[in-house]
Amino acid sequence: MTILRQTDVITTARHRLTRLVSGLLLLAASTTAAADWRSDAVNTLVRESGAHRLVVLGEMHGTREIPLLAGDLVEHWSEAAPVLLALEIPTREHSALREAVAGGGTDALIDALRQRPWWALSPEQSDGRRSEDVLSLVQRIGALRNAGHDVAILPFDPRSQRCFELDTCEAAMAHVIRRAYDALPRGRLVVVTGNVHAMRQRPPSVPALFPQVPMTAYLRDLAPVSIDISAARGAFWACMDDGPCRATAADTLPREAGRQPDDAPFDYRLVLPAFTPIRQVGEPDR
Repeated sequence: MTILRQTDVITTARHRLTRLVSGLLLLAASTTAAADWRSDAVNTLVRESGAHRLVVLGEMHGTREIPLLAGDLVEHWSEAAPVLLALEIPTREHSALREAVAGGGTDALIDALRQRPWWALSPEQSDGRRSEDVLSLVQRIGALRNAGHDVAILPFDPRSQRCFELDTCEAAMAHVIRRAYDALPRGRLVVVTGNVHAMRQRPPSVPALFPQVPMTAYLRDLAPVSIDISAARGAFWACMDDGPCRATAADTLPREAGRQPDDAPFDYRLVLPAFTPIRQVGEPDR
């Protein structure tokens, strides 16, 4: 910290030292709180997932928190068994992601991902699925693999204009997940996807354009556990109908945490303390 290089702080200016100590205590408290929410969230998700091998995390795209949480879950479960992390990224990114993970997630490999067209989209056009936070997650999975954990990443979004025209996009994504599940004889398949795709059934009274059968509903025979991840406050990065993609307040998100009724779209809702909008690709940490 720059302030520690200022000699007048530790001489006769006692009130400055007091302010410094107070600031450090606040920073320590903040750091502890940050660690606590992640630990609490992981414990909750591990408990609610039980023995389910298919765990679907329904997110609001464009937060810093969910890539951190997904990485924590992968690290936890990969201590005992293989873990495949499926991300809502175009399937054409598979070779590049596989190379990045297999190579240990080095800075050079992650930077190569940054240069690819899908990752280099401008913030105003980006729906929140691409970010420095997701790249950090990829790097973390690579580091885990390099340390001997049996982990991998699967991009599972095969959507094209044709599937939108035929209204088969949800089924197409479910097909990729099913094939991955069938190829994984043991361990966990952790899916991070938009919360609509994570629904195990179509909720009532939704707009006409809402999918008739959400992605996870096609997978119910695999006994998935579907988790809706919300937040009490903050914001996420999203594309809105009335303009470019931007930070959007989390004020309207559901906040009824806990197990959901049998006829609800999700098995469980986890409410985090806050959402923080992503770091855009190329944006330094702050």
